[in-house]
Amino acid sequence: AAPQNPLAVGQYVNNCSHEKAANVCYQEFDVPGHFPVELKQYLPNIVYSHDIESHLRCVVLVTLRDIKQGEELLSNYYTVV
Repeated sequence: AAPQNPLAVGQYVNNCSHEKAANVCYQEFDVPGHFPVELKQYLPNIVYSHDIESHLRCVVLVTLRDIKQGEELLSNYYTVV
């Protein structure tokens, strides 16, 4: 009802079926170095040392079509990212 992180919706995704097609998919995403600092609080993993030069890779959800409010999110759990 009151998510702490509005970007962490992966736990709400269910598996699609023959009756209900997928409406989202998973995609790897390399977070760019110029990513806004005010949004980094929502990222699951952050490099905490300035001495480490490393990129951050996340898995994000991408919609396959328009999603209506309250609609169940469905993806294919067997899709290889």
